[in-house]
Amino acid sequence: MQHTRPQDVSPAEVHRQARGVAASSDHLRVPLARFEDRLCAGIIGLQAEAAMLMIDRIRDNAHQLGIRLHEDGCQPNFVVIFSDDSQATMRSVVDRNPAIFQFVPPAERRRLLAPAPVHVFSHVEPRTRDGMPIARERNLVSPPVSRQQMAHSLIYTTTRRDITSVTIVFDRHEVVGLSVGQLADYATMRGLAETQVPDELPLNSILTLFNPQGPHPEGLTDFDRAYLRALYDWVPNLPAAAKLGSVNRELERLRVERAAEAGPAPSER
Repeated sequence: MQHTRPQDVSPAEVHRQARGVAASSDHLRVPLARFEDRLCAGIIGLQAEAAMLMIDRIRDNAHQLGIRLHEDGCQPNFVVIFSDDSQATMRSVVDRNPAIFQFVPPAERRRLLAPAPVHVFSHVEPRTRDGMPIARERNLVSPPVSRQQMAHSLIYTTTRRDITSVTIVFDRHEVVGLSVGQLADYATMRGLAETQVPDELPLNSILTLFNPQGPHPEGLTDFDRAYLRALYDWVPNLPAAAKLGSVNRELERLRVERAAEAGPAPSER
């Protein structure tokens, strides 16, 4: 596992990777999506013991980011499915939920249903900065309207984007040889943030877990943790650029924290 930024990787390359990982195009005006509701993870298609281990790891990852968790027995809003045909399973999810997918652009729907070892759909709901849902209609004459007081700022946006549910479908034959921890951390990186896998990554990331050429990290790397910490730090209605610009800072914080945990070097004692 990668624990520090390699010396040949510059802060600019880290920032470039963060921008490439973010599944967002308008970094200056639109916030990154994140979980604000309580999280409840559920697993389908996995033996009970392995499913519990996976749920516990996802919950622990979320807890470390400050995400609130539901108690046991909750209705899952973070669903992981293991399927013999992930593409067909995701197509079934789309067909059975027309009310949700009516707002998904055609290009995004095609990407969602394209052949892949893992299919991920995040239901993102626009809300006011205070968490009130913004009603939407699928037409050209009734745009979303938000009425708020004291919401104008050159720093914050007036709205935020909340991930209200996530569905992650793994192909069974693609996960052979991978550990429960690797799959849980991959689900964490894809589910707690809207992320994609760029062609090239200067720093190791769990996002390359299903790339044939690898690398295949044992879990979340320092880049992954820094990215998620930057996303969940402070308020949710900051433009994406502000969050992505903090990934280098979080990497440095991780380095300092790890050095403090390790204690002084033998020669300094």
